[in-house]
Amino acid sequence: MKKFNFFKNNHGLSIVEVVLATALFVIFASGTAGLVIQGLSNNRLGSEKAIATQYASEGIEAVRSIKNQSYAKLVDTGGTGLRQSVSSNVWEFFGANNTKVHNATDNYIRTITISSINRDGSGNIVTSGGTSDPLTKKVTSQVSWFVTSGRQNTITQTAYLTNWRKSYVFGGMLVYGNGGTSSDNVQYRILDAATGTWNAPQLLDFDPGASNKALRVVRMYASPTKNEKIAISRHYNGSQQFIYAHVYDGTSWQSTQLTSWSSSSFDNSNQGIKNFDGDYLANGDFLVVYSNNTNYPQYRLWNGASWSSQAATVNFGGIPTNITLDNRPNTNEALMAVFDRQRDTNTSYYNGTSWAGAVQHSGGAPALNKEFAEFAWSPYDTSKGALIFQTSNSDQAMNLRICTAPCTTISGWTTNNVNTPNQSTLGAMELVGRPDTIAQWLACDKDANNDIYCFRANQTPSWTTPSNNLMTQTTDTGIQRSFDLAYEPITGTDALVVYSDNTATPKLKKYNPTSNSFDAAATSLNNLGGVLKTVKLRTYPENNDDIMILMADANNVFYTAVWDGVNNSLYTTPSGKAFTTQGTNGSGTTEYWYAFAWDRY
Repeated sequence: MKKFNFFKNNHGLSIVEVVLATALFVIFASGTAGLVIQGLSNNRLGSEKAIATQYASEGIEAVRSIKNQSYAKLVDTGGTGLRQSVSSNVWEFFGANNTKVHNATDNYIRTITISSINRDGSGNIVTSGGTSDPLTKKVTSQVSWFVTSGRQNTITQTAYLTNWRKSYVFGGMLVYGNGGTSSDNVQYRILDAATGTWNAPQLLDFDPGASNKALRVVRMYASPTKNEKIAISRHYNGSQQFIYAHVYDGTSWQSTQLTSWSSSSFDNSNQGIKNFDGDYLANGDFLVVYSNNTNYPQYRLWNGASWSSQAATVNFGGIPTNITLDNRPNTNEALMAVFDRQRDTNTSYYNGTSWAGAVQHSGGAPALNKEFAEFAWSPYDTSKGALIFQTSNSDQAMNLRICTAPCTTISGWTTNNVNTPNQSTLGAMELVGRPDTIAQWLACDKDANNDIYCFRANQTPSWTTPSNNLMTQTTDTGIQRSFDLAYEPITGTDALVVYSDNTATPKLKKYNPTSNSFDAAATSLNNLGGVLKTVKLRTYPENNDDIMILMADANNVFYTAVWDGVNNSLYTTPSGKAFTTQGTNGSGTTEYWYAFAWDRY
């Protein structure tokens, strides 16, 4: 048998083969390790770039939010940071930059730059030459961080933000009674946007079958989503009170009687009470609330084509004499404040589909027929709203409560009433919200000594007394509100108070919110044909700082003039914005038989 010698036939590996095998292993292992390391590095860099990109995008969107608050806040800067305001939870510029934690030794640093831009003759943005475009700002959001100690990365995003609202010029519409106390002659006039002139007066024939429903009070509203305006009006024919809704579709009117009731002695002697109001909601519907001479104010919705059926809100415990309705901006919600014949002040919150139960704030007031219980949302922090009201039959101070939406019960309101300094027994009052930088309100009132005082409120809530806050000590003695006030709606740089000092020359004082002070001396406006009795100010929402001033005198003639919020003066041209005599046969000196709304669409 043949035997095999395995050791003899196994020749083994040479040294060269061992070296070659080792080299090949090292090469392949190193390559694989390099690929793994490079992959991990790329994954890390990609992840960090994604975070930096999102951080830069947040900066752009934050500046866009600030621009939507007020374009005037976009001031050229070489570098700034951002934060959400502690008090109002909205974006604002703050500091030199922002830091986002990256790792133990490094962070993401975000810097916002805002700069002006130029355009050439064709409207194109150019880096040199051209003409400055004041309606556009370039916003740069740059985020930098270190990938390693010696390697810095940067992500940059750029956006151009425009003051697109400013580039449009809008007109508006007047509606007014011109038939005294016996005729239903209601007229309307259009302020032409293209020419800046008033069109000829036209008849609003709301009831062709009647001629004696004299207009006593009217309020006007403009849709922000379509070419539509709505006027709500109350009329009296000698025995009946009527409330109508009139819808203008850009061409013609559609009038609907909302309610009517037999006029009482109180109604007959107080034709100027504002027992209805309305507002547009975010979805484009119009919500109207009105008295039908019961303890339950009624409401309807206009959807652009038809009115809903009449429905009751809630029991307020008394017949309303003054109703204020204010839509919470950018929502389908609203708050209604009601002062009634039991001298109660109540509120009810509308959540877009139904009304919450009445919340009572007081059970007393010095009179039944004056404008008590006024409410306004803050344009800056739309979750906050302010209510001013009276609490006793001899109250000498405005009371303040703040609503945090949705204030459907008393727990949604600040619990303690905060009072202004004492005056004489108070009469009609009004307040407006400050549009920029902080949740504040300006409120004015008229007292039994014919004084008009103004105060500033905040969301704490608390009052402060501005310098020169006494407008006059000789205003008209009537029960009506012989003053009105408004902020310049875009910049909020100034507010205006226009008032009667019981002369035929209306007076105006500007309010500076930065210094919390009024002008020391009043500005005289154009002379009227008689003593100034009633005033309305209507701002130019969402577009510029123009304010329409409407004034009626002792002869029941009313006038218009427009405040130029850029130059802080009255317009003299075009003629439609200059001082103009309008209707000449109003119904009464304590009634508001005229109204105006700027175009919003």
